[in-house]
Amino acid sequence: MAEVVPVSSSAQLSLLPWLLRWQPEADQTTFAAGLHAGSSVGVALALRADLLALDRAAFRRLLLSSLPAAAAGVVAQEAVEQRLGGPGPTAALLAGAGAVMWFADRRTEVRGVEPSDVVAAAIAQVLALAPGVSRSGAALTALRLRGVRRGEALRYSMLMSLPVTAGAGLLTAYRSRQLPAPLPASLAAGTALVAAERLGLGSHRVVTGAAVYRLAVAASVGVRLRTSKGST
Repeated sequence: MAEVVPVSSSAQLSLLPWLLRWQPEADQTTFAAGLHAGSSVGVALALRADLLALDRAAFRRLLLSSLPAAAAGVVAQEAVEQRLGGPGPTAALLAGAGAVMWFADRRTEVRGVEPSDVVAAAIAQVLALAPGVSRSGAALTALRLRGVRRGEALRYSMLMSLPVTAGAGLLTAYRSRQLPAPLPASLAAGTALVAAERLGLGSHRVVTGAAVYRLAVAASVGVRLRTSKGST
């Protein structure tokens, strides 16, 4: 679901169990790999018509758009997660990115996606290396800031997230040296498929809802951190 609605899957994996005091997965790395792989399959199935409609140049452009984020992830992912992966920084980034995304979505809808928009969105995806930003959210923000129509921006941002999300799943699985469990991956695929097919991707409610949710989670984290600090 978090790969369809731009609320940052990495933030949900870290903040929600912490907020709800759930017992963390024994191997969170493998669990995350399964969710990434499953979500990629679900989104690809939901957007299969869009993928099949791409000509060779557009398909090559889509693949190349994943290179900046993929390269940054290989080089700096672990360092960024160690520095910014705590509840406080993740919540701050979740809220900040949500506010910027909401502001970008207020822009007038002018045109469709052009090659220069893809370049801007590809660079923006590098920012999603920070927990709480979201790959599809960063791409969506860049596209909407450039005046791309909301529906096309939402769909293309999901298409752009596919190579990076699938690559992240493979990299995470390689680092954990284990194959993901089939049940979480299957659930992630089914949820992503249904969400991508059912959501009204031309509606401002998708972005507004995601922004409000981000702010609510961040506020909850802030309250708990403050409460914990006051009780010590």
